[in-house]
Amino acid sequence: MARSQRSPDSFESLLRGDAPAQAAPPRGKARRDDANATERFGWGAANAGGPADGGGGSGQGGPLHGGAPAHPGSAHPGYGGYTTAVEPLAETVLLRTRPHARRLVLPVLVLFATATAYGWYGWRLPEEWQNWTAFGAACGLVFFVVLLPFLAWLGHRYTVTSRRVIARRGFLVRHRQDVYLARVSDVRLRRGPVQAAFGAGDVRVIAGPELTLVLHDVPSARLVAELLGELTEHPGQAL
Repeated sequence: MARSQRSPDSFESLLRGDAPAQAAPPRGKARRDDANATERFGWGAANAGGPADGGGGSGQGGPLHGGAPAHPGSAHPGYGGYTTAVEPLAETVLLRTRPHARRLVLPVLVLFATATAYGWYGWRLPEEWQNWTAFGAACGLVFFVVLLPFLAWLGHRYTVTSRRVIARRGFLVRHRQDVYLARVSDVRLRRGPVQAAFGAGDVRVIAGPELTLVLHDVPSARLVAELLGELTEHPGQAL
């Protein structure tokens, strides 16, 4: 009785482990086939490279196979090795200023005059009501003529950064206006005789037919206008 010949590739041979080992494809060809197969799905480019580009080369363990990339945070495996984190440029403050301080000359003179007069005549009048009236007048004069103008001057602040021009005004009720340098169409400088004597002036930043930011009575107005002209590529024009 003839023996039945079993094919070495049969299912029973595979179960017994008698199937001959097949020759493995060349390493380079297997790598190319794997890369081509994965690139068809759009996610293989990040893993096809070697250790230099953060891929999962031989012995390195790429991001898709549980390994860590060569440069953590530099590439995302789902976008072909390109980073998805875009860091915005830092905004740098170039100038901080307020209106010219010469507007405080009158409040300071009134403060000295009031203090001197009240120090000489305070509580020396013959009647009590006269003393209280003089005291109330001195307090009102200091509050309305000295303190309020000083607070208004402190509330006006102008800031120029690498991206925009910011104008703030107000102490209790604050108002803020921002103009981005990319929208500025013209920079103009206006100076009166008194402003020219102190080197001050009004700098007008025009960003459209309905948007104009005026930096009122800023010191060193010509330098401020030149700075804004360089940032916006619109040289300042004197009016």
